Amino acid sequence: MEEKQKAGGNTTVAPEVIETIIQMTANDTKGISRIYNTNANNGVKLKITDGIVNADIYLILDANCSNTLEVCNNLQRKIARAIKEMVGMKAGHLNIHVEDFDYPEAD
Repeated sequence: MEEKQKAGGNTTVAPEVIETIIQMTANDTKGISRIYNTNANNGVKLKITDGIVNADIYLILDANCSNTLEVCNNLQRKIARAIKEMVGMKAGHLNIHVEDFDYPEAD
């Protein structure tokens, strides 16, 4: 049997790609209204060390979410899985910061 040769070289993933993965995961999570964007940041602060992704994620939750802690824990699990599956990196500390709640507008 012929053994396949592996190509040499490195693969790098831009931090913006990981930020996008985190944002998309948050937007697809029940109970989260949106990422909290400011002029200074896009709602995600990353620190990547030795292939481990640490992030601070700033969110606006839906006021009708049933349990804030449950929503945030669910998001942490989903982000960790997405980072591992999509870019093959490990998730370290994923700190969730709830900045506000979106309340429905009164008629």
